[in-house]
Amino acid sequence: MAKVNSGGGCWFAGGGVLVGSYDIGAVESIKGFIAARYKREVTGVTDASELILEVIGRELDLVIIDTNLKGLPPAKTVQIVKKCRPRLPVIVISDDYTVDTGSRIMEQGVFYYMYKPVEMDKLGELVERALMKRARENLGAAG
Repeated sequence: MAKVNSGGGCWFAGGGVLVGSYDIGAVESIKGFIAARYKREVTGVTDASELILEVIGRELDLVIIDTNLKGLPPAKTVQIVKKCRPRLPVIVISDDYTVDTGSRIMEQGVFYYMYKPVEMDKLGELVERALMKRARENLGAAG
């Protein structure tokens, strides 16, 4: 594992980051931001089935899911991701302000549920916290 030092902290880099959104512009924007700031491999997908296959098949440290992802309802996508990888941090980005949707997704154990429009500084803070949490869990499991 490589040691990574970002502006806000230092942790051990392991897996990549996966971003899922139907909005390819949002995917590219978030990918570029995370890759530049955290020196991580970032993959983007636009469909829930692609996202689930990536979660199953790759070593990941974080998944960011936009609720407008094609293929499955957002709560179902998150449920499958968390069933496959229960300790994997998931950040959900939503433009659905209904309590029902938010509570169904939060029940799945997501790391954070945020509303659009996405403030990149806030997202960066959340990404850093999630990656540090994941690194602590990985170090604890190894020791």
